[in-house]
Amino acid sequence: MIIITGILFLFLCFRIFRLLIRMKQPVIFPVTEEDLQEIRIQPKKAVELPIINQQKTGLLWLGLTLLFLLILVVYDLLSTSKDKDLSYAIIPLLALFTFNQVWNLFAIVENGVLCGGRFVSWKNIQSYHFEGIDQNHRFYGYSPEVNSGYELWITTKFSEVSCIVTSEAVKEKLAGILDGHVS
Repeated sequence: MIIITGILFLFLCFRIFRLLIRMKQPVIFPVTEEDLQEIRIQPKKAVELPIINQQKTGLLWLGLTLLFLLILVVYDLLSTSKDKDLSYAIIPLLALFTFNQVWNLFAIVENGVLCGGRFVSWKNIQSYHFEGIDQNHRFYGYSPEVNSGYELWITTKFSEVSCIVTSEAVKEKLAGILDGHVS
């Protein structure tokens, strides 16, 4: 159990550092304040700039959870008890996998897409599509801007990432950029 927890810890640290490095790349989209206001990860809140100073909440939560997990593993390794049990470490690990919602981030950079707490490289993107937000959509009713918008779904080899687009002009910009990179 210690080995599995250690591997997951290293994997999550790798994801964080990769995200931070990709946040330092030049941003292709969004470049204007209008674009920032028209893209959302959460229905009620526009995304923030893809710079570390704007993403302090995500960094803080992720850092504290990783620190807590590291303390649990070290404590268990140093304990004199013959009964080594890391089953309680599952809780922070599950929390780490759902931290994509803490990051209020969507940006297209040179090497791929930053969405939530994930970076998706261009080679891993298989397709994308826009889904209209209507009365039967899960985001309908949060705000008037979202009700007439779209949800962008980017499909990768193993999962999907999504964001909300609230205007037709930004939808066309995104479609143009994604068409240029997705084969």
